[in-house]
Amino acid sequence: KKEEAQANKPKFPEPELDMSEAAVLMRKERGIIKRESFLMAANEGPTIVIDCGFEEKMNSREKKSLSQQIMFSYGINKRSDTPASVYLTSVRGETLANLNNIGGFNEWLAFASTAQCYMNKFRKESLVYLTADSPNVIEELSTDKVYIIGGIVDRNRLKRITYEKAVAQGIATAKLPLDKVVDMGEATRVLTVNHVFQILVNFRTVHDWTQATMSALPARKGVQVKAD
Repeated sequence: KKEEAQANKPKFPEPELDMSEAAVLMRKERGIIKRESFLMAANEGPTIVIDCGFEEKMNSREKKSLSQQIMFSYGINKRSDTPASVYLTSVRGETLANLNNIGGFNEWLAFASTAQCYMNKFRKESLVYLTADSPNVIEELSTDKVYIIGGIVDRNRLKRITYEKAVAQGIATAKLPLDKVVDMGEATRVLTVNHVFQILVNFRTVHDWTQATMSALPARKGVQVKAD
């Protein structure tokens, strides 16, 4: 009976795609305008670096996970009305191979990839390494700064590695204001690359760390807004 009902269900004619030269040209122009608008918005936003310079510190499973987190970050940025300009630095080895296996990776908008370290790409005084071990709490995002997210998967095993790297390089450090805005409860305090990325992109939209953090961690058991 279910099959009969489906068979008797009225069918609406599928719209035919206009393939005339004018229609094709119009769709192409709309695509170009959309692309240019996105790139303009990204250029007006903060610059975020994902530091992939820990290739030798991770196993193959962790490198694959990092590549997936980077892919998630791209999706977050692409969907955002306030995207960032993103650079993947020190990309090589298995991580590069994993990224190249992602369809369209080399065509990602506002996502540049380089084998160079961020120290060779940006002014040293503009760099801010985001690390939970920093004594400094980030308050605002500045378009004059370059915010670095450490491309590490198992942060419990590699404790303090990003902070110590930044200190050795003589660059500024800061941490997200998690302790000020949310109570993590029994949830792990270790955030993935894409969660940190989403908090930063969210903040540019809402200008509120509590809202930016909660919307990035909706499924985390026990995470609550901290009471005043």
